[in-house]
Amino acid sequence: MKLNHQTSKKVWVFLSSALIIGLSSCSDSQEPKFSKAPLKGPTTGILTDAAPVAGVAYTTSSGSSGTTDTQGMYRYNHGDNVKFQLGELIIGDIKATGIVTPIELAAGNENKLQNLPVLLQSLDSDNDLSNGILIPAEAAAALKPTLNLSSDPVSFANSAILKTARDAAGLFGDIKSAEAASTDFLARGINLLSSHIWVKYDDTNASVIRVAADGSGQYLQGEATADDSCDENRVCGGGTIIKAGVEYGIANASQFDTRGFNLNSSSSVDTNLRAGLSHPRPTWRIHTNGDELIISDIVVAQRAREQSGVFGELFHIARPIELSSDDEPILTEIKEKRYAKMDNNASGIVGAWALDQNSVKTKLFLFFPNNKFMLIDPIGTTFQSEQVECGTPGVEFASYAYDTNSKTLNMRSFIYDTNGGCIGFSSSSDKPISFDISANGNTAVLSKQGEASITLYRVSK
Repeated sequence: MKLNHQTSKKVWVFLSSALIIGLSSCSDSQEPKFSKAPLKGPTTGILTDAAPVAGVAYTTSSGSSGTTDTQGMYRYNHGDNVKFQLGELIIGDIKATGIVTPIELAAGNENKLQNLPVLLQSLDSDNDLSNGILIPAEAAAALKPTLNLSSDPVSFANSAILKTARDAAGLFGDIKSAEAASTDFLARGINLLSSHIWVKYDDTNASVIRVAADGSGQYLQGEATADDSCDENRVCGGGTIIKAGVEYGIANASQFDTRGFNLNSSSSVDTNLRAGLSHPRPTWRIHTNGDELIISDIVVAQRAREQSGVFGELFHIARPIELSSDDEPILTEIKEKRYAKMDNNASGIVGAWALDQNSVKTKLFLFFPNNKFMLIDPIGTTFQSEQVECGTPGVEFASYAYDTNSKTLNMRSFIYDTNGGCIGFSSSSDKPISFDISANGNTAVLSKQGEASITLYRVSK
């Protein structure tokens, strides 16, 4: 149906007030944006499934070639493409990245994503994933390009070529089922995220994710962001659903597809409301290629704004409204958030520093190269772990200046301070703080006037 011109005038007052609010507050929320120069030169990456994969041949667009070693390592130059191959079977021809899993190799093909773990795990030399996956040369040589990685997973597991490859290497046991192979790949999902501390930041906002490397699934997330009442579809209500704060909990991967892993999370500290990992939607996914951490979700596609200003847009859409048919599908799109590795100057202050080097549930101090600082505090105690009434778990986000000669740190212009205002750096604003970095750059002694010194440990790399 259509609303005629007379009817549209009657609702103009309502639409004007509603849409001014909608257009001004429910556009994309302020995402941190800080661009980095592209990396150049030689580097290494890891090929992994449920475990690092050895015995896979590779060639890169810059001319590097070889076979992945027991750590799954391959060599390439930043910007390369890489081709992975078992015998005559190409299992992936993709952009080279720091971590390559079946998700990258599948390149959006769901069947291939299900079949790759079956292939790699079924060709392991000793059928023991705890010591990695080693594909014997005899098994690789027996694989032919007629083995269709995109075929139905049930048919793939019964492929004669796959059985021939196993027989050629004298492998014992049965071919892995798609369910068993997927379960083993899922078990590694959360640990893949621990390769780095992941950050998104600019001069006014920051978001940080850290995952424990011990397989426990412990994670720490900090958000320095303005209050937001709009959800993932930019539908806005009266209450705040995202705010600056900290989250600590335990997560595990529950399923995966070509966009990444879905997590089950349980948080014991959560002051950022729905901003963290504790409220993933069914269509929410997370994964890393070793160079970036990518969070994606399927959301309702936003109508492109026709006019640059809010009032211009209001006049543009004031024409008669056409209501969609109930049968018309809702247009959706994939929205991504991309996190980079935390910057790290091995001999300088830039990097991430922890109060306890063996725990994720500890104060995390992040000094960014744009002279912004963030403290993520899941504990809410003083630097000396003393309880105080004014202290709560939270975050600080401010500007800093560091003098390498005097080893003096100055904090100023706090944009966010949600941890009580008496246990972080905000109480020392504009007062010099000693930050003495060790000769090897791995530790630093922090001293505030009137307080005992503490040792911080560099946890970025």
